[in-house]
Order: sequence, then C-alpha cells, then structure tokens
Amino acid sequence: MPFSADRSAPARWALVALAPLALAACQNEGRVHSAPKEAYKPGGWAIAPELTKLEWGKAENRKACAPLVFTDSAGATINARPAEFSGGWAIAFDLPGLRSAYGVAGTGLLRDDDLDSTQEKERKLRAQWPYFRELSGLPQASYAGYGLQGAKPYPTDNPEGTGLDSLAYVRVGGQKCLYNVWSKLGRDHLEALLDSLRML
Repeated sequence: MPFSADRSAPARWALVALAPLALAACQNEGRVHSAPKEAYKPGGWAIAPELTKLEWGKAENRKACAPLVFTDSAGATINARPAEFSGGWAIAFDLPGLRSAYGVAGTGLLRDDDLDSTQEKERKLRAQWPYFRELSGLPQASYAGYGLQGAKPYPTDNPEGTGLDSLAYVRVGGQKCLYNVWSKLGRDHLEALLDSLRML
C-alpha cells in the first residue's frame, strides 16, 4: 500500500517525533540535493543514484557493501543528501521541517560475517527483530528484520508506528555488510522503502 500522509488524521505530520534514530550520525549538515528519479540499469528507476555512487565510492567498506537505492519514495518528498556513517556510506532524505525523515546506509563490516552461514545470519536477524520480510528485488538471499528503533514491536495502540522511528536491518545476498533502512513516516512507509530497494 502506498504511503499517504492523510491515512487517519490531518495532523499526521505535526505528530512526527523528532527523536534521534539509532542513525543519529546521519544528522550532518551536508548539502541537500534535489534528487529526481533517474534511469538505472537494468531498466528500472533509481532515486539519487549518482549521489549514492559518489558516497559509496568514498566508503571504507565499498568492496564488500554494494550501493543500494530506493526506486520508490512511497509518496514522500525526495530531498537527498550525503550523511555520515562511520566506516560505511549513507544517503538521508529530508522533508520540510523533518531532517533524516528516511534513508539507507551500508554499515561497516561485521566481524562474524565471514564465519556465519547464510542460515545463521537469517536466524540471528529473525531473533533480534519482531518483524521479518524477504526482499525479492535484491540478490538472494535478501531479507530485513525491522520494527521500532531498539528492535521493538509496534504498539497495539499505534500499529502503524505514527510519529515513531522505524528501523530495519537488511542483509543482501553476496554482500558482507549490514544495511540500515529507516523511516520516521510510519511502518507502511518503511515497508514500501524495503520493497523498493535495488542494487546499483
């Protein structure tokens, strides 16, 4: 379901919390880029592919952490900028009055990545997060564990996560890093971003 700012209350945007994400490092004051969709291979659309490639190309983990892009912003404004992420790369998207409203990052390499089997990595992710999603648009096996920041489930009185910080840990087949995807716009928005992820 596409993300809509008017899902249940006209004041939805006023309720969005400005609490920092686990990705607080993404709050740098870098230049904001207007980032319309651009064509990418093979035959799809990417959001901010050139900026993503530029930031990925400077990252310490670039040889084992391929660049990922969104192919759909799920109705949110596209204002991309580079963001600081120690050892890796990150692209954040700002909305008017809301910095780092959503984004994607390739984190530094994990020590046990060469030791764990694919099945063990999946088991650990399922155990850590309350929700799990396979990602068919990426090299297999690719999947995400997600929920509220801190690996918490969405509360029963707010199952859409309105005004809360959603975060996903993403594994991509053939890559040795852990990716982060985040959204301050609710669960539907985070899930739409996850489904739109593609590798450049």
